[in-house]
Amino acid sequence: MTRDRVLWWRVGGITAVQGAITLTWVIYALYLPQLLTQLGFAKELSLVLLTIEHALEAIIEPISGGLSDRFQRFMGTRFPFIAGGVILASAFFIGIPAIAIFGKSSTLVKSIFPFVAIAWASAMAVFRSPAVVLLGKTAPPLELPLAASCLTLIQQLVGALRFTAYGFILGLGPAFAFTIGSVALLGGAAFLRFVTPPDLPQPEESPANAEISAEEKITLPTVFLIVGTGVGIAWGLRFLFATLGPVYGSFLAENAGWGMTGFSLGMAIAALPAGKLAVKLGNSRGMLVGIGGAIAMLEVVTFIPSGFVVAIASVLLAFCFSLILNGMVPYVLGLVSSRRSGLGVGFFFGGFSAAMSFFDGIFVAVKGIPATGIRGAIALAFAGTLIALSLRISKVVEGKIS
Repeated sequence: MTRDRVLWWRVGGITAVQGAITLTWVIYALYLPQLLTQLGFAKELSLVLLTIEHALEAIIEPISGGLSDRFQRFMGTRFPFIAGGVILASAFFIGIPAIAIFGKSSTLVKSIFPFVAIAWASAMAVFRSPAVVLLGKTAPPLELPLAASCLTLIQQLVGALRFTAYGFILGLGPAFAFTIGSVALLGGAAFLRFVTPPDLPQPEESPANAEISAEEKITLPTVFLIVGTGVGIAWGLRFLFATLGPVYGSFLAENAGWGMTGFSLGMAIAALPAGKLAVKLGNSRGMLVGIGGAIAMLEVVTFIPSGFVVAIASVLLAFCFSLILNGMVPYVLGLVSSRRSGLGVGFFFGGFSAAMSFFDGIFVAVKGIPATGIRGAIALAFAGTLIALSLRISKVVEGKIS
């Protein structure tokens, strides 16, 4: 597969699924507190549900990714996991507003609302890793950051809606908004299936090949690198937005949301140029450049209270984080064999979700811009250290595969 043969239609299918995933989470996060209070629950239950959901994702992602590897090997496709997860997620997603609308008068129906919400998030975790890992077959290894930039682009474009378009989304009403999200999931999965035909199934290994299979297993040090990097990037993102919100608020007051929207759009715009730079530098080195620049710019916006300086630093920060986000999936694929790619990506997203789940419990006492800015830098430095350590392992894996 050469430079001019990146399978952009397949990239588009994965991007469609990623966009639908982001859209449904935006809708869910905006409506969840409202629906809970409408049913008589405390608004604070939304934080508990999100914590539980992320914790379950940390378990489900590696399992579904690993099982999808087996389906890919023996059936030639991962789509049973993708289709099954999408159908379940779409059904549960429609069920969330249905319970809120039609279950007000029934205590029994209202009581199942939290369980349906958790079931929806669990179903979402079933198909994310099997879908995203398909990126590995859309481009040569060196070109993967460019292909992955499309995922960053759509994720940031759709994710920006939560900062300024929340009024419009809430104005749609839960029934219409959740229906849009459900249709987007089904449509994205259908398009992905259309542009990704199954491969020829691989026969079961003979005993003579058992040693080769053992070499392809993911070792504990590799799991630590993958999970730890996911944790570091997740906490870096949480501290990033915890820092930028108050910083923009000090300059823009009630219009701080537009500053956050502008930053997300900046990451979206920077995604493709950052992908091209990562192709030239190499993915892991590109991520390290992004992490180094992000640490520096995060401290600039934290300790230099100048509107002009913050604006320039935000542009550079957006570009640096695009380098990081673009590189996540290619980074994992460079550490594991192709037969364990789903499990590897599942471990990464599992670590990412676990970090999100336990963030508030671990860092509940973090207060103020300097504290969040410094801890964000530490989290990114931790991820960068693991990526630097992984460079040697990546070369060893590539040598075995070749």
